[in-house]
Amino acid sequence: MDKTTAIIDHRIPPSAAAAAAAAGGGGGKYAVDAAMFDMLVEKASTITVTTNNDEDNGDGGGRTLRQMYLEQTDVDIEYLATQLAQRLDAEGGETVLEIGGGDDSNSNNSNDVGNVSLADMNDTDVAAVVTAVERAAKHPSIGGFARLLVDSGRADAAGTNNASNGRHARQIGGDNSKQTRRRETSSDKQARRMHILVRRNPTGTVGIGEVRVAVVGNVDAGKSTMLGVLTQGRLDDGRGRARVALFRHKHEAESGRTSSVGLEILGFDRETGAPVRTGDARRLQTGSAQTSRKAGADWQAVCARASKLVTFLDLAGHEKYLKTTVFGMASGAPDYVMLMVGANAGLSGMAREHLGLALALGVPVMVVVTKIDMCPPEVLDTTLKQLTRVLRSSGCRKVPVAVGDMATVV
Repeated sequence: MDKTTAIIDHRIPPSAAAAAAAAGGGGGKYAVDAAMFDMLVEKASTITVTTNNDEDNGDGGGRTLRQMYLEQTDVDIEYLATQLAQRLDAEGGETVLEIGGGDDSNSNNSNDVGNVSLADMNDTDVAAVVTAVERAAKHPSIGGFARLLVDSGRADAAGTNNASNGRHARQIGGDNSKQTRRRETSSDKQARRMHILVRRNPTGTVGIGEVRVAVVGNVDAGKSTMLGVLTQGRLDDGRGRARVALFRHKHEAESGRTSSVGLEILGFDRETGAPVRTGDARRLQTGSAQTSRKAGADWQAVCARASKLVTFLDLAGHEKYLKTTVFGMASGAPDYVMLMVGANAGLSGMAREHLGLALALGVPVMVVVTKIDMCPPEVLDTTLKQLTRVLRSSGCRKVPVAVGDMATVV
């Protein structure tokens, strides 16, 4: 317990005491005894006030965040959980906590649990910081989980970004990407930073967070195949096996082209944040990967395990079904649009129409270039240059950013 003693001086000047005694010296009804008055003044000269910072103020007893992260007492975890809970309430149950770049000389008065320096910490101390955040996330007041996304001090934190990805990033970003990398490099030399995902688990299926993504693009861009691989958890066999689970009509399976608005979900586990796929749920229930969905049983299994869902709207890419695609974009209320562009075809056909529709609706757009394994390098370079030119044009006015690792996403 950290107790603070404050001395409050209520000493009254002697002149005031003499004046009071003189005023009551007439022996009237309100006469004041001078000796008694002096004694009261002496007793009131010092008053001791004792406060308990741990219990009353709730500021962790004046301890710094560095002490809380490295020593991790129950009071420290309680304080960190309280601050995280307030942040989760403000950000809808999910937040990315940035730790690093703070000043250890400051106390925790800023209520920012990321305001701590990692510059002079070794790997053991940094691991202790991550453990403290995980313990705070599992506190009963939150009931969630935490997962480390990026650690700038680790060699493998930036992912497996190879030379090809770096070349494409320079080609897409141009001078802006060079300035960004130069700024990030100088910043990393000054301070080590970590980004930790903290998510609160819902109390039921109603409280599950959802992100809706509309998948559009030209015909044969690989939209349904991509979603099939993401949601089923297995690669395509080259004959369209991955996309079969997304088709709703017989003629779609026969032609391999989507003609309606298809829906598929991808969940994230409540304990670890790992992907929870409908294909995995179906195999756990039936032991067979070929069993078709019955009354959405696999969706229920995913929702029972997931703390967050990504709902994909698989829309048609053929010009014949443009009206259906417009209906899905307008009525599906997507949070993001995933524009699929084949590397061998470029931004052609209905892909341009879908891009214009997304811009008209004001929905953020992400571009995914597919089929790069079957495309010559010079054709891929031409496609990337075309994308950059179109996105930077006066009609789009977008700044393309090449995503090659987790650090870029965060």
